[in-house]
Amino acid sequence: MAHNVVAFSFPFEHNTAPKRVPKFWVLLSEKLEDGLIKSPKIVYDELVAGNDELANWCKQRREKGLCVAPGKVCQARYGEICDFVEKKYPPRHVAEFLRGADGWVIAHAMASPGSIVVTQETPRNDSYRGKIKVPTVCKLMSVTCKDTFEFLDILDARF
Repeated sequence: MAHNVVAFSFPFEHNTAPKRVPKFWVLLSEKLEDGLIKSPKIVYDELVAGNDELANWCKQRREKGLCVAPGKVCQARYGEICDFVEKKYPPRHVAEFLRGADGWVIAHAMASPGSIVVTQETPRNDSYRGKIKVPTVCKLMSVTCKDTFEFLDILDARF
């Protein structure tokens, strides 16, 4: 079954660095070309703010789906996420969560039925304490969330 990956957190510095696993990055490029992977503009802006290899990689693929602006449905879903986290979490954690791209990543997935979020974050067992995690909010908002390796399994990727 084909999934539209609306948000992908790029695990650039870790065990999938381009010099270590170049075929992983080729696969990502191919899936961008196919329109399978998309990422919100706010994620793109965060990624290209640096002056590193990941920023350059993203800039070269901007028009391939790495800089998707939020439409009206996405904006409405983001409002729902804001309301949800404000009711469930302490204000300082809400402020941190809403300052970044995480809420928009989830909103883009919610606005595009059948989409999944791919992240390396792990869910929290105590859902309402500490940093607000993408997988936890995804679960509570009924959005499918996978880690990079689960996503590779979905693609049946072999290196």
